[in-house]
Amino acid sequence: MNNDIDQMVNWFRVKSSRQMQDIDADELSRSKVTQLLYYVQGICVVVYGINAFSDDLVAGEHGVMIPAVEERYAGQTGIVGRISAEDQADYDYLASIQQFQAILECVWQTFGNLSAVELMEQVQCDQPWAETLPGRSIEMNLMEDYFKDKVIARIKTD
Repeated sequence: MNNDIDQMVNWFRVKSSRQMQDIDADELSRSKVTQLLYYVQGICVVVYGINAFSDDLVAGEHGVMIPAVEERYAGQTGIVGRISAEDQADYDYLASIQQFQAILECVWQTFGNLSAVELMEQVQCDQPWAETLPGRSIEMNLMEDYFKDKVIARIKTD
């Protein structure tokens, strides 16, 4: 799949924008989208055997960080802003890939209602983050084993 990380962030931005309009939800934050992308990556590796994106997941002090996302949205908490035609096109493109759309929707439905803090606390309990030194990339073999045994089973029971 290896879709561009910006496209995936835009997919979540569009979902958040719609939710903000429909139910007056809080704006998607940089921290929250990064944790959501951690779950997208882990599920994609287990379900399809490939990475959803090529960017590294880095063990940060309080959760997962993705350097490209941190750089692009530096200094911003809320990242939805105005949705451009290009942002919508990214959403539409990813929505057109049935298998990938299923993973994105699953992550949004399962974890999207959690706050950034709740997601970071959850990630801190996950073995891949806990076993990775701060500032280091989380190894995909740790992700695959953990997600296969723990996360996929948790999603199936929700």
